[in-house]
Amino acid sequence: DSKVRAGVPSLPYLMTGYDRKAVLLSSERDAEFTIEIDVDGTGLWVPYETFAIQAGKPLEHQFPAGFSAYWVRATSSATTTATAIFRYD
Repeated sequence: DSKVRAGVPSLPYLMTGYDRKAVLLSSERDAEFTIEIDVDGTGLWVPYETFAIQAGKPLEHQFPAGFSAYWVRATSSATTTATAIFRYD
Protein backbone atom coordinates (compact mmCIF):
# COMPACT_ATOMS: atom_id res chain seq x y z
CA ASP A 1 0.00 0.00 0.00
CA SER A 2 2.65 2.49 -1.09
CA LYS A 3 2.12 5.61 -3.11
CA VAL A 4 3.99 5.18 -6.39
CA ARG A 5 4.66 7.54 -9.27
CA ALA A 6 4.35 6.46 -12.87
CA GLY A 7 7.68 5.39 -14.33
CA VAL A 8 9.61 5.45 -11.03
CA PRO A 9 11.04 2.03 -10.10
CA SER A 10 10.55 0.57 -6.64
CA LEU A 11 13.47 -0.11 -4.38
CA PRO A 12 15.18 -3.35 -5.42
CA TYR A 13 14.43 -6.61 -3.62
CA LEU A 14 16.99 -9.36 -3.23
CA MET A 15 16.01 -12.41 -5.28
CA THR A 16 19.09 -14.61 -5.37
CA GLY A 17 19.40 -17.79 -3.32
CA TYR A 18 15.74 -18.86 -3.36
CA ASP A 19 14.21 -21.80 -5.24
CA ARG A 20 10.55 -20.90 -5.70
CA LYS A 21 9.59 -17.30 -6.34
CA ALA A 22 6.28 -15.45 -6.81
CA VAL A 23 5.01 -11.89 -6.85
CA LEU A 24 1.57 -10.52 -5.92
CA LEU A 25 0.74 -7.19 -7.58
CA SER A 26 -2.19 -4.92 -6.75
CA SER A 27 -3.19 -1.33 -7.45
CA GLU A 28 -5.96 1.13 -6.65
CA ARG A 29 -6.00 2.21 -10.33
CA ASP A 30 -5.67 0.25 -13.55
CA ALA A 31 -1.98 0.10 -14.40
CA GLU A 32 0.70 -1.91 -16.10
CA PHE A 33 3.51 -3.12 -13.86
CA THR A 34 6.85 -3.96 -15.39
CA ILE A 35 9.04 -6.33 -13.43
CA GLU A 36 12.73 -5.70 -14.06
CA ILE A 37 15.63 -7.90 -12.99
CA ASP A 38 19.33 -7.43 -12.41
CA VAL A 39 20.65 -10.85 -13.44
CA ASP A 40 24.14 -10.68 -11.92
CA GLY A 41 24.14 -7.82 -9.40
CA THR A 42 25.98 -5.35 -11.64
CA GLY A 43 23.15 -2.81 -11.84
CA LEU A 44 22.13 -3.66 -15.42
CA TRP A 45 18.33 -3.75 -15.23
CA VAL A 46 16.41 -5.63 -17.94
CA PRO A 47 12.65 -6.05 -18.33
CA TYR A 48 11.31 -9.46 -17.30
CA GLU A 49 7.58 -9.08 -18.01
CA THR A 50 4.79 -6.49 -17.97
CA PHE A 51 1.48 -7.28 -16.27
CA ALA A 52 -1.85 -5.47 -16.75
CA ILE A 53 -3.38 -4.94 -13.30
CA GLN A 54 -7.03 -3.99 -12.90
CA ALA A 55 -7.93 -1.75 -9.97
CA GLY A 56 -8.74 -3.80 -6.88
CA LYS A 57 -7.93 -7.16 -8.55
CA PRO A 58 -4.60 -8.56 -7.34
CA LEU A 59 -2.57 -10.66 -9.75
CA GLU A 60 -0.14 -13.36 -8.68
CA HIS A 61 2.70 -14.54 -10.90
CA GLN A 62 4.83 -17.63 -10.26
CA PHE A 63 8.34 -17.31 -11.68
CA PRO A 64 9.38 -20.39 -13.69
CA ALA A 65 11.29 -23.21 -12.00
CA GLY A 66 15.00 -22.49 -12.08
CA PHE A 67 14.48 -18.76 -12.69
CA SER A 68 17.41 -16.79 -11.32
CA ALA A 69 18.15 -13.10 -10.81
CA TYR A 70 20.13 -11.16 -8.23
CA TRP A 71 17.71 -8.25 -7.72
CA VAL A 72 14.13 -7.50 -8.79
CA ARG A 73 12.05 -4.31 -8.85
CA ALA A 74 8.69 -3.08 -10.18
CA THR A 75 7.62 0.03 -12.10
CA SER A 76 4.02 1.19 -12.52
CA SER A 77 2.67 2.92 -15.61
CA ALA A 78 0.29 4.96 -13.42
CA THR A 79 0.59 7.14 -10.36
CA THR A 80 -1.38 5.15 -7.78
CA THR A 81 -1.29 3.33 -4.48
CA ALA A 82 0.11 -0.12 -5.13
CA THR A 83 1.59 -3.22 -3.57
CA ALA A 84 4.20 -5.67 -4.85
CA ILE A 85 4.78 -8.59 -2.49
CA PHE A 86 7.63 -10.90 -3.46
CA ARG A 87 7.37 -14.35 -1.90
CA TYR A 88 10.25 -16.80 -1.84
CA ASP A 89 10.26 -20.40 -0.63
